[in-house]
Amino acid sequence: MTDEREERYRRALVERPDDADALRALAQLLSARGYAAQERGELAAAAEHYQEALALDPSQAPVHNNLGNVYQGLGRAEEAMAAFRDAIAADDAFAEAHLNLGIALHQAGAMHEAAECYHAALRRKPLAHASLNLGYLLEQQGDARGAAESYRRALAAQPDSAEAHFNHGLLLLQSGDFAAGWEEYEWRLKLPELAPFWPYQDRPRWDGAALQGRRILLYAEQGFGDALQFVRYVPLVAARGGKVILSCPPKLLDLFASVEGVAEMHDAGTPAPAFDACASLLSLPHLFRTTVATIPAAVPYLRPRPEAIERWRSRLAGAGVKVGLFWSTESRNRMTPLRSLGLETLAPLAAAPGVVFYSLQRGAAAAQAKYPPAGMRVVDLAGELKDFADDAAVLANLDLVITINTSTAHLAGALGRPVWTLVHYPPDWRWLAGRDDSPWYPSMRLFLRGQAESWDSVAVRVGAALRAFA
Repeated sequence: MTDEREERYRRALVERPDDADALRALAQLLSARGYAAQERGELAAAAEHYQEALALDPSQAPVHNNLGNVYQGLGRAEEAMAAFRDAIAADDAFAEAHLNLGIALHQAGAMHEAAECYHAALRRKPLAHASLNLGYLLEQQGDARGAAESYRRALAAQPDSAEAHFNHGLLLLQSGDFAAGWEEYEWRLKLPELAPFWPYQDRPRWDGAALQGRRILLYAEQGFGDALQFVRYVPLVAARGGKVILSCPPKLLDLFASVEGVAEMHDAGTPAPAFDACASLLSLPHLFRTTVATIPAAVPYLRPRPEAIERWRSRLAGAGVKVGLFWSTESRNRMTPLRSLGLETLAPLAAAPGVVFYSLQRGAAAAQAKYPPAGMRVVDLAGELKDFADDAAVLANLDLVITINTSTAHLAGALGRPVWTLVHYPPDWRWLAGRDDSPWYPSMRLFLRGQAESWDSVAVRVGAALRAFA
């Protein structure tokens, strides 16, 4: 697919193959097409045209920088870093090249070098994106104060940066400053990557006022864990006089039907019924002005069907101490690499006497249950669990659940079941900083991974606690 400009540049290059301006313009046009360009091989062509332009004039720092961006798009990280360094060599004052080199190093895990590049960029120009990336890097390193300051600098440079507001909000929530945190957290509504989670942007949004019998659609947003955590607010909405229609993915429908105050369930994959106002479950803490002290934490607020509980009670009868396990997630977000481990990492748990482990694991990692660590008796239940109602009925019959930070932790907590959650460092905002308990879930104990600690070390601590529990 070509347009008039592309044809013009190509004609110019037929007549003048050494026209550096035409080569740069054509490369920029091809690379600007993003994913479509990559699928059609145009990113590779753009790289070749930038290289040809640089062979004619290697002094152009912006061209080196653009070539680095194209290499990034092609997944050629080392070549991208080399191109950014060439841009800096050509013009050390070019702040954007320092920033882009920092991003490439950050993605490669070279945190110290990345931070130096972000600082170098900021010494040359107050780039909001440099402050934003530096903030996230400091957040990953556990420097919450430095990260918050970087986000504030990003907002000073670009007050309407939804990403900076959102990231700053997460830090405020992690620190327990809910009053400011929820306000900032609402900026997520302006993030392009979260747009698919907002199917009713053109409909009236609830502002928290009395509903006086009006129909309000409350809908799940983002992951299953988020829905499980914040569905607790439904009774509060119903108490404002609304007829609550609860919209969620099919795997949650059966379980969420047990929530107090729900008048009607709706499959999120189908057209919504008529309603007068709507709100995301994740906006309800903001609308109710929730503080740490006022979190609605009465559990259980989810209840499995009694017949399902009884069926699983018979299925699990006769075992010793029953412990559910979930150790890996396939979800895709910025913290995913820190949230997963292998079943073999949990080998220290096998030393607990009289324990039978039940694998609740789904996805590719579920196969690990067939080859557990030595001495660990694991019963694989994953193939029998179709939705969260099944999970809930199983959890109601377990003595303890040990899980990474995933939807299983939220489900166990919402059911009021004893649950130990293995939390990465720094902790996700919802677990707050410096705690081994959760104001969201009274039955939860947190095992926080230390800044320089391995998951193996965390597993040793969990194993010791389990021996005492058993």
